[in-house]
Amino acid sequence: MPRVRVQRAKEPVGQPWPVRELRAFDLPFEVGWGKLLEDVLKARGWRFSTHPCHATSDEKSGKVTVHVKEFEACLSGQAPEAAFGKRSVVEEGYRLQALSLPAHALWMMGRMPFRVPGTAGGRSMNRDDFVEAVVDNAARLQGLGKPGNYRICKFPGTETALFKTNLTEAFRDKSWYPQTFILPKERDGLLRQMRAGGESRGNLWIAKPRNDYGGAGIRVFKGTDQDLKKLVDESEGQPRSVVQRYLADTLLVGGYKFHMRIHLLITSLDPLEAFVQENGQCLFATKPYTLSSKTLGASFDPPAHVTNMCLNATPENKKNFLRKKPVIGKGQQIRMLELEEYLADNEPKFERRKLWEQILEIGADTARYIASAAAVRKYGKLVPEQHFEIFGMDLMMDTNLKVWMCETNTDPGLCYPDKLVLGSPNPDYKKEVKACSQTWHDVFTLLGLDAGLPQTSGSLRHWYKLDFSDTRCRRRS
Repeated sequence: MPRVRVQRAKEPVGQPWPVRELRAFDLPFEVGWGKLLEDVLKARGWRFSTHPCHATSDEKSGKVTVHVKEFEACLSGQAPEAAFGKRSVVEEGYRLQALSLPAHALWMMGRMPFRVPGTAGGRSMNRDDFVEAVVDNAARLQGLGKPGNYRICKFPGTETALFKTNLTEAFRDKSWYPQTFILPKERDGLLRQMRAGGESRGNLWIAKPRNDYGGAGIRVFKGTDQDLKKLVDESEGQPRSVVQRYLADTLLVGGYKFHMRIHLLITSLDPLEAFVQENGQCLFATKPYTLSSKTLGASFDPPAHVTNMCLNATPENKKNFLRKKPVIGKGQQIRMLELEEYLADNEPKFERRKLWEQILEIGADTARYIASAAAVRKYGKLVPEQHFEIFGMDLMMDTNLKVWMCETNTDPGLCYPDKLVLGSPNPDYKKEVKACSQTWHDVFTLLGLDAGLPQTSGSLRHWYKLDFSDTRCRRRS
């Protein structure tokens, strides 16, 4: 695969909307992106609504019910009765209403957990109803005005495309993707590698569920651990999980393991257009890194090996989470620019240019894969200016400063964090609010839809543009 030439973004990807038409929509009840997105949009002059259609929340169960047919009828230009028939306009006692479609709309509804009356046996589940409705009505929306008058923060099918099993199929030959086996179909190959590794330091493996997040279900084993062998032997059925070679010689900061969360923004799949944000976050484990057997396998100790907050901010690990640590301070995160400063001062081999060339190459390969993934392509050719999506690439470095991808996720957390953690003030609260706010401001600055208003936050220069038309790869500052 040819390497790509990259450069900083120089102009927004979209044309400004009329100021009076800056209207954005998301779902309520924290099912959507949350209050931080609303605050950022309002600060930029948008009118913001959490009612793209009728929705309710059950106080006892917390389940959200969304009457998506209202949204679908609105996009089709019909009243619900005309779109679905008289018998379908009353759902669980609620009569569907006819909604008017604004001249411009920014829909921030991506894949969300909710229930739709009359489907899935009434169960709540993660659903793509909103983006699928936009795809189904793309021609009509495009015909109502200029292309780009309606945008949704989602491409259909990306969640499936980014299952760890599917990423492994796509990236197993990439030099930046750790050796990974899909269970159960690659069981024999994994067992051979485990036996061949013996007691070597590199014979460590991390087991991951296919599509969990936040570190759920993760465990690190020695290749000689009989519990790992049992897990592999007993895997059966459809591909459900992956086992990946563990990056044992990970680069440490102050003695702690970390990963980089770098945002990838794809603004079109055909033609392919994508950007990588410069100043991401670094999330740390909160116990000093060790390969002691006491922290692996059945005795797995997440705060020494895993950087996800939910596995570090636990009652039994409260002291470590809140302790002031070298470079990191209290909590578990710093920004990428802080990491770069630390590396420049402490790693003689560090070159910022080489770091970002690696990150951008991974970003370009990931964007290419998403654009070509069967789960996405089955929806056909999408209107170029109707979709965009932000992804979170989780990357690590080894002691040779080589960058590796752990995984890439949809819907990266860009919301207000909890002010309290384990009953104490969250030491990362201000850092995370600033980082997430900046990311949202940078996203909307790059989209350019609100450029008709003077904006004081967000910068095009925070984005590197991935150029897929050239075989060269270089960075321009």
